[in-house]
Amino acid sequence: MKEYDHRRGFRKSWICLVTSLTFSLLLVTWAVAEDPNQEVDATFESILITMGDSLTHGTLDGANNWINSLSGYAQRVADSLNQVSNGKFVQPLFSEQEERLFPFTIPTNLAVDGADAFSLEGIQYYKRAGTTQSFINPGYLADKLLPGQLQDKYEKVLYPINVLAGRPLSQVGAANWLLDQVGQKNGRALVIFWVGSNESSTASLGVGASNPTFVPVPLEQVWPVFSPALRLLMGIGEAAGVLSFDVYTLASIERNLTELPDFAIQYNRLLNRLKTENSARPDQVDFLLLTLPYYSSVGYLIDSEDLEFYLQKVDPTYTVPPTFKRVSPDDPTTGDRISLLTFGLMYGLLDSGFSVSYVNQVLEEDGIQRDGLVLSEAEQQFIASRIDGYNQVIKNAAEAHGPNFHLVDIGAFMNDGLNGEIEIKVGDRVLSRKWIRGSSFSLDGVHPGRTGHALLANFILEEINDIFGLNAPLHDLEVFLQQDPYVDQDLDGWAPGPNYQPTGFGQVLFFFNDPNDQDPAIQPDLPEDFWEQVSNILLSEILDIPPLQAEARRRGIRP
Repeated sequence: MKEYDHRRGFRKSWICLVTSLTFSLLLVTWAVAEDPNQEVDATFESILITMGDSLTHGTLDGANNWINSLSGYAQRVADSLNQVSNGKFVQPLFSEQEERLFPFTIPTNLAVDGADAFSLEGIQYYKRAGTTQSFINPGYLADKLLPGQLQDKYEKVLYPINVLAGRPLSQVGAANWLLDQVGQKNGRALVIFWVGSNESSTASLGVGASNPTFVPVPLEQVWPVFSPALRLLMGIGEAAGVLSFDVYTLASIERNLTELPDFAIQYNRLLNRLKTENSARPDQVDFLLLTLPYYSSVGYLIDSEDLEFYLQKVDPTYTVPPTFKRVSPDDPTTGDRISLLTFGLMYGLLDSGFSVSYVNQVLEEDGIQRDGLVLSEAEQQFIASRIDGYNQVIKNAAEAHGPNFHLVDIGAFMNDGLNGEIEIKVGDRVLSRKWIRGSSFSLDGVHPGRTGHALLANFILEEINDIFGLNAPLHDLEVFLQQDPYVDQDLDGWAPGPNYQPTGFGQVLFFFNDPNDQDPAIQPDLPEDFWEQVSNILLSEILDIPPLQAEARRRGIRP
């Protein structure tokens, strides 16, 4: 598929601007051989390109900013490689308000938060869009001419490569443009290609998609405490079929998982484009194809032991209802789960004086488990089985596409650690899948904390050293652990978190920051206007849904 031209005569409209910017933009120094006759080092010193989603972009707490990007595994890999080579790696850094900083720098980290195998080339996957076929989504393309026009994350990450190319570009199109520069300048490139986690993210997290958009909110239980405006719009959205609170039914999970044959076709299509649509020779480019962890095992998914540990801080009599299957202390893959957002609302209800029996109605009704908000053990296994299929596709692709495509089975390593098959120990801490107590995740329970990112970087660096005969140094994980704001130093189950304000649903999680991580007796204290603030956060999120946005305008509702 050629890059999508969604404006007739688009290329002509760029001529004047490209001419005026060429002299300044092309002065960016690439770490490639300046003299065509100079021998390029046998390693990939020229340029490091990273492709994928939020994990590679460097997202933590659901927030995209320079603080997180510079703490991500991709930056850690680049830092170590630069100690043994002269590589070039450029981040498209965002401000704390998620605006692009230094927009005229040409990025080589092309990963975009939320990307899946389809959006990498500008395609909206039909199942998660609630349509009968996939389609080109202009929102997945960088097509703006000037920095002040940048709005969505694809534009903010990929700009100004689209300007230099003279056409709208997807993530894979931007990578091909970079590889073309490598080919023309007789350079070298290493591409880290970590793609596919978001084929299962919506199904696992219970958040996202469209027609309907899924939100793991126990609407009946929070009805008395939500604002009237939020209740009204949520009710309208559910009646109109644009919102769903039954996020963990088998039908919802299946609807949000990418079909295995679709993933296989798309994954190989992306690799074929990266092989054929640029001038770089196979001996100039090496690809690392990374496998996927189980999204159904992340810390965001709260089990019975988590629920009782935290909710007993509010009411010591709290226990999960008998219909909620308990996790086995010997097997963390067992037991039912709920989303971190659902847990936070349950905690807030109990803290606001609602009874244990009332709060447990989130999990069961009249002695029967409420399937819609509970991700059952069987449903987790179903998701994990699909991810096993994706990983087999990646392994097959690494074998099929040539000797410069290398498999990095990081998914197996992460899964063994998350599920307790291996013990990952840093100092006296064992890293696990537990939300904060596992010392692995940021506050959102999805993305690794700073120690977790350094751990991933070390695994990748070991693979790079083995494949290419390098000696890139590994990171001292104990140093990261001691300074990681997501590590619970006083062992009370809470972490202080970073010194910035998140956006979106992540704002709810920051109510649970540890106000004093040196004193386990000091616990998070929810503000008096907790429910008002939560209502405004959720209202802002659902107002991104066009029908509800129009309804809110008609009724004069605003966050």
